[in-house]
Amino acid sequence: MSNLSEMAATWPPYSHELEWPPGLPAYKIIDTDGSQGEPYAHYAWMREYAPVMRAETDTEDVWLVSRYEDVRKAMRAPKIFSSEVTRPVPLKFLTLIDDPEHNRLRRIIARAFTPKSVSVMEEHIRRIGAERLASLLKAGGGDVAAEYSIPLSIGTISGILDVPATDLNKVKFWSDEMNSYFARVARNAPGTGTDFETTMEFFDYLQENLERLYLEKSEAVGGHLARIWKEGLLSDTEVREMCGFLFVAGHDTTSLLLSNAFREFAAHPELLPRIKSNPSDAALFVEELARYRGSVHRTVRRTTEAVEVAGTRIPAGAVVRLMIASAGRDSAMFPNGDVFDIDRSTEGHFGFGHGIHSCIGAPLARLETKVTTELIAEHVASLQMDEHRPVVYMAGNNLTVGPKHLHVALTPHQD
Repeated sequence: MSNLSEMAATWPPYSHELEWPPGLPAYKIIDTDGSQGEPYAHYAWMREYAPVMRAETDTEDVWLVSRYEDVRKAMRAPKIFSSEVTRPVPLKFLTLIDDPEHNRLRRIIARAFTPKSVSVMEEHIRRIGAERLASLLKAGGGDVAAEYSIPLSIGTISGILDVPATDLNKVKFWSDEMNSYFARVARNAPGTGTDFETTMEFFDYLQENLERLYLEKSEAVGGHLARIWKEGLLSDTEVREMCGFLFVAGHDTTSLLLSNAFREFAAHPELLPRIKSNPSDAALFVEELARYRGSVHRTVRRTTEAVEVAGTRIPAGAVVRLMIASAGRDSAMFPNGDVFDIDRSTEGHFGFGHGIHSCIGAPLARLETKVTTELIAEHVASLQMDEHRPVVYMAGNNLTVGPKHLHVALTPHQD
């Protein structure tokens, strides 16, 4: 093609111009009402009929790639599919940065996530999880998102960064506001109107907390970060924003995965006695959960040059969504991909990222989900979705998808 207009003549139609099957509305980039909280039928149709699809937004077109192999190739080609979608990079978040800066920051942060600093959290996670689950069992059930998953995930990431327990409610509010700010500056999401001011306040708090951890010689991840910062390997801006990133990455994504664990036990009650008898199977459950109902549904890139994907030429400078949750259901990689099966091979799933952008906190997320799986199997005799309280899904333009509210009925073991 000699110019962009000639190339555009070969581009696929927009999502809203396609003939979607009856009962399945066109896929939207911004899910304003949570109606795409269960998007797997969309993904299956896209993989079959529109593996590279365009969607129109107020600012620029977004291209969506939905098949496993195409997503994998893109994630392994960071020089063509750049993470720096917005320039200058608005925040020192690992998901927004390319090498060499990404590699430098990741290696520094990884120093703080020592095996010891993560493993010592298991007792903390198990205590919080057991207390929360016991409260739900006593009540006969409840909203596991609000009453189990969010308290456990925020309590865990706060423990990792050694945030005082008395500040958890305040930190939860700040974290949600920062997530909104992150979505607004990185993906043109609406924001809250107060997210910038609140985020700056949160960064100030995190830096003050690091000063305390440094003086106390804390052995938590936050203490390691404080010493790295004082060594001069991280600037004030970098350490503040990286701590904020750890809150976003460690809280939002994990809380959704934990809620989804309850959901899959409700759908597969035969797994309760199986894992109770064989706790080692909890690890299989976690990996299949991350593949089948992972919390991060897409990651965003910008092309640095024109590139062909599934027979479609995507132009240079295009915003591309790599639909990793769709890739996880692709039967070309995972036979009967829309079926939950803990005995399948999940090798190669993207539930905890892939390549240079694999999740730095994946060991912690796996630990929280494994402990939750073990606790449910150990203490719950039966688990059903509350038929009178439908699932309420998150809305907006987040990279994550999942339940904002998920009510279940629980019956405890009598032994």
